[in-house]
Amino acid sequence: MLMHEESAAKDVAAARGGLSHIPAQVDVEAGSVFDAKAASHQLLELAAVERVICVDDWYAEKEDNGEGVLTALAEGSLLASDREKIAEIIPDVALLSDPAAPMELVLDEVRDAWASLESSKRDAVRQIVDDRLGPEGIGSPGEEDEPAAACLRGLLADSREFLTFSLSDWRKQRTALLEDGKSTLILFDRDFSREGASQTAGEEEISALLHDAPESWRIGLLTHTVSPDDAEVEAWRTLSQQFEADSSRFLVIAKGRLSVTADGFPRMLKLTLLAPALERLQDGLAQAVSGTWADAIEKVGLINPYTLEAALNGDRLTDGTWGPETLLRIATAFTQDSVRAKLRADRTVHMSSELVTSLSRVKLPSASNPDRVRQELADIERLEYFESADHLTELHFPLEVGDVFAFQKFGVKPHQFEKRRNARGRGENGAWELQRSGAVHHMILLAQPCDLAVRADGKRGNGLEFVRLAPLKSPAKGRSITQPGGGVATSFDLPFFFEESGGGVEVKLSQQHYVPLTALDMCILSASGEGSMSAEQEMPHHVLPNWQERFEILREWVTKQVEAYRLMEPHGMTGRAADQVTAALTGTVASPRLDALISLSQSAIAYGIKRVGRLREPYRSALLSRMAQRDSRDAFDPSLIDKTNA
Repeated sequence: MLMHEESAAKDVAAARGGLSHIPAQVDVEAGSVFDAKAASHQLLELAAVERVICVDDWYAEKEDNGEGVLTALAEGSLLASDREKIAEIIPDVALLSDPAAPMELVLDEVRDAWASLESSKRDAVRQIVDDRLGPEGIGSPGEEDEPAAACLRGLLADSREFLTFSLSDWRKQRTALLEDGKSTLILFDRDFSREGASQTAGEEEISALLHDAPESWRIGLLTHTVSPDDAEVEAWRTLSQQFEADSSRFLVIAKGRLSVTADGFPRMLKLTLLAPALERLQDGLAQAVSGTWADAIEKVGLINPYTLEAALNGDRLTDGTWGPETLLRIATAFTQDSVRAKLRADRTVHMSSELVTSLSRVKLPSASNPDRVRQELADIERLEYFESADHLTELHFPLEVGDVFAFQKFGVKPHQFEKRRNARGRGENGAWELQRSGAVHHMILLAQPCDLAVRADGKRGNGLEFVRLAPLKSPAKGRSITQPGGGVATSFDLPFFFEESGGGVEVKLSQQHYVPLTALDMCILSASGEGSMSAEQEMPHHVLPNWQERFEILREWVTKQVEAYRLMEPHGMTGRAADQVTAALTGTVASPRLDALISLSQSAIAYGIKRVGRLREPYRSALLSRMAQRDSRDAFDPSLIDKTNA
C-alpha cells in the first residue's frame, strides 16, 4: 500500500504542476483535424513522465545486402527496361542488360557489386524495384516497423528525453536506467527474431520488468500481431495471466495505430499511463468495502438473541418479510456511511482520482469502438436499475411494486384448446408449458407496497383482486432515453431496459391496464416465473410462510375454477362460448392484453404472463410518486375561448 501511495503522490504532484499552464478544457484540435502529437505531449506531462524508451529490433544495425533487389530479379518480377535502368546505375553489372545471361551469374554479379555501392545508388535501385512491384515495394524484414517507428518519434520525441534501443542495447543499459530514478514510459516490440531472439522476447522483457521496475515506470507492448480493436484487450488479458504480476502496469498497443493514422494512439497511451491509478482506485474501494462489511458482520454478531429475535418478528413477520432480508437491512445500516468515510480518508484514492481527472482533461477522439464501450457501460448501469428475473424466480420473491412482466399471446384460443390439444404438457419441475406466439409486451406493476403484502393467513388485508400495470414502450424515433424520470406527467422514463441494445423505455402511465392478482401471484409461485398453476402442483421450495398459505389458497381456487369450467361444458356450445367462460372464470374480462386458458386434462389454469425483472430503488419509489402525481392532478373545465383563436 505504501508503494502505491508513494507512486500516486509522485504522479499527482507532477500533474498539479503540469496543470498550471494547461487550460481546464484542453483543446488539441486544429480545425477539424485531431492533433495526436499535442494530446500525447499533454498526457505525458500530466502523468509526470520524464523519459520515453522504445525497444525495437528496427533500431538494431541492419546489414544491407540488397536481398530485396536480388529476390525481385530471381523471381522475374522486373522487366528488361527495369534491368537496363539498374545497369545504368551499376555500370559494373554488364550481364543485367543481357536477357540471355543465366540468372545465377546475374545475381552473383549484382551481389558482388552491391557491397561497394554508395547508399544513394542503392536507394535509386530500390526505387526502380518499388515502382515495378507497386505500393508494397520490395519489402525487407522488419520494414513494416519503419512507419510506426517514425510516427512514434514524431509523437513523443520533442518534449522529453527519448531513447531508442535494440534489444541487445537495452539489456546492456537496463540496470542503469532502472536505478536512475526517472519516471519512464517504455514501449517494447514483441518479435525480436531479427536480432536472433525469440518472437516473444518483448513479452519476456515485460514480465521481468513488472517485478523489477520502479512504481513510476509504465510499460507498453507495441506490436503488429494484434489489431487496433478488442484484440488489444484480449491479448492483455492473456498476458496478464501468464505474467502473474501487477498487470495494471502494462498495456498492449497495436502498431496499426501508428502505421496508418496516429489518432488512436493517444487514447491507448492514456490508458497505459492511467492503468495503475485505476487499479489503485479499485483496490481502495475493495479495502473500504471488505473492511466495512467485516465490521458490519461483527456488529450484527454482537446483537443479543433477544433483540435479534424481536427484529425478525412483529410487523416484518406479519408482512411476510424474509428473515435474511431483515439481517441484510441491519448490516446495510451499519455500512451506510462507513464506506464513503473510508474512501474519503484514503489519501491514495484521492491522489489517484486526481490523476484520472487531470488526464481526462485532454481531449481525445471518440473511442475506437464506441458502440461496444457504450454497451458494456449500459450492462453495468442496468444492474443499478433492474434486478434480474433469475433470483426473483428461483427464490420466489414476493410481489413488489416495480415488478416487470412480459405479456404474450398463446398460440390457441380457449374454444380451440381442448379440441386441438396442442399443449406440450408438463415441463421441468412439473411446470405446465404452452406454446406462445406473437410479440412480447412488457408492463410494470403500479401499486402501494402495503396493498400487495400477503399476510400470515395467505390473504391481503384489503381484499385486493385486481392491480394496475402500465405498458413499457420504446421512445419515439430519434429520442434516446438516458436519464430516469423525464418531464412528462403522463409517463416515466427508464434507461437501459433492453439488455442487448441498452436502450430505454417509457412507462405509459396514461395507458394503464387492470390485471387479476391471481395471474401475478402464480408467477411468484411457479418454477419458471410464468403465470400458471395446476391443482396437482406441489409446493415449491424457498417460499415464505405467508406465501405458503397463499399457495394453498390459489391451488384451491384453481381446483374450483377448473371444476366449474368442466360442469359448464363450454366446448359443447356453439361459437366462442369457451372464450367468454374462460375470461369470466379467470378474471380477464377487463384485461384484453392478458390471455388465459383452462385445461381440463391438466386440471390447470395458465395466463400469458411471466415475471422478467424488477425495478430497483430509488427508481420504483420515484415511479410510484409520478403515478400518484398523475392520479391527483387538478382537473379544470376547458376555457370558453378556443385555443386556435386565442
